Amino acid sequence: MSELAVLDGQVAAHQLHLPLAETTRSALASAMYAEIRSIGEEVHNQLRNEIGIAPEVYLDELTAFQAWMDLAHSNSGNPVVVRAQVVTQLYIGFVWLRDSLLVPLSRSVPAGATTEVVRFLTTDDRRRLRNAVAHGRWRYSSDFSGLECWDGRPLCQFTVSSAQLAAWQTLSRATLIAALLALTQP
Repeated sequence: MSELAVLDGQVAAHQLHLPLAETTRSALASAMYAEIRSIGEEVHNQLRNEIGIAPEVYLDELTAFQAWMDLAHSNSGNPVVVRAQVVTQLYIGFVWLRDSLLVPLSRSVPAGATTEVVRFLTTDDRRRLRNAVAHGRWRYSSDFSGLECWDGRPLCQFTVSSAQLAAWQTLSRATLIAALLALTQP
């Protein structure tokens, strides 16, 4: 099974409510990959320049991140490993690659699945989560069922459930991998 097909299955398992046709939602990583591949070499080059760091470098980091996630899942009974996993997930999925790759990507791809997913990942509670993580304003809820976060001026508290976090992180990771594969494969 191809990497994109695996990502398609992982995203579809979360049943996110995105304004897309069912056929697109069921193969979302593949749809985004195809859209990004179709933008043409000139736009690819402009996007690569805007990103600043070669997409191959980001892909290497995501590969290492995925290996870390696999290792963390195999040690899920260790609270120290789980906490390190969550911190890594939050930063990679909602700060680092969002700001460095998703925002430029959204300006380069015509309206479609990619733009809808980027809009979803960069608005509402996902944006608030990004801000809370970037500014160190989050903690585990007392029962570890999610995160308590604070954002805005004045600070407003909101919660993100473990299920929401898993769905958003999966979508973010799938989007980033699909985009990076589209930008790096010949």
